[in-house]
Amino acid sequence: MNELRQIMADTVEKLFSDQVTKNSREQAEEGVFPDALLEAIAENGLLHVLVPEDMGGVSGQFADAEVIARAVGRHAVPLPIVEQILANYVLASAGIAPPDGITVFAPVRDGEAIQLKDGKVSGTATRVPWGRKADHVAVVTDDGIVLVKAGDYALGENQNIAAEPRDTLDFSNATPVESGKLPSGMTVQSVFALGAMMRASQMAGAIEWVLEASVQYANDRVQFGRPLGKFQAIQQNMAEMAGHAAASGAAALGAFQAADLAVDGDIDSTFEIAAAKTRISEAAGVVTSHAHQIHGAIGFTYEHDLHFRTRRLWSWRDEFGSDSYWADWIGGHILNLEADDLWPWLTTRPT
Repeated sequence: MNELRQIMADTVEKLFSDQVTKNSREQAEEGVFPDALLEAIAENGLLHVLVPEDMGGVSGQFADAEVIARAVGRHAVPLPIVEQILANYVLASAGIAPPDGITVFAPVRDGEAIQLKDGKVSGTATRVPWGRKADHVAVVTDDGIVLVKAGDYALGENQNIAAEPRDTLDFSNATPVESGKLPSGMTVQSVFALGAMMRASQMAGAIEWVLEASVQYANDRVQFGRPLGKFQAIQQNMAEMAGHAAASGAAALGAFQAADLAVDGDIDSTFEIAAAKTRISEAAGVVTSHAHQIHGAIGFTYEHDLHFRTRRLWSWRDEFGSDSYWADWIGGHILNLEADDLWPWLTTRPT
């Protein structure tokens, strides 16, 4: 871990440990937005980690952003942090200085089309993370990158099962505040993949917390005269959870490292991102199932902290492409390779 990454890790851990509480999560689900926490995050430069210094950013790497995304998942932070990191990166890549306030990224999914024509933005983006809280929305289209001010589009509110805003934005000949051309190598698909990478890291962080909480509970909870953790069936479940947690962390970090290599044009990182999102989404199902079995009835109560992570894991595994979506992408990519090209392609990828 380099110096910047260590600073980022220490900063987010202290900030989230001090200010992200069970009460703040509950209030966020009731519609009370934690403005003070977001301000503290912004003041520490976390939202501009991928923005060049000449635009007021940190000039960090994707691997630096990974420690932030993982901490957001581990602490179940009820804020659009990774969404703003990604939006600011996309804008800066097009030479657009990220504006003040909350700027979120509107992913464009299969079957959706947002067009930039004659200086106007048209189309609909569904399930936009934290759309209702945005001052600006960054959208990547086939024709360029646009920044649209809140109020210049119709907003339909919705949420995922973790009670995080997932809203519909309807652009009808909206005039963007700014627009820019797609940088070389950036496409609608590649930016969608970066969103999947961010979600994968958040999930890895949440899985880490769920494992630690389950081990602690199994050691503390006494049943039939001995701790739950002494029962072989529970030990087997926890061992399986630990394996999934380790694999998830490695897969997420590998995707971010590949994204850094892709910036220099060494590789296309979509394969590593697809593999990470697929692997971690699969792990989420197993880990949440075992965790709720270990915790028993108390794990299903709203008063316990477990559900703040498991509900997010159940939601996040389908966002920015589900495991089946990315598994299909991997399969299609491999089928496009000639039989003699597959093994050399796998074994010569930079790491």
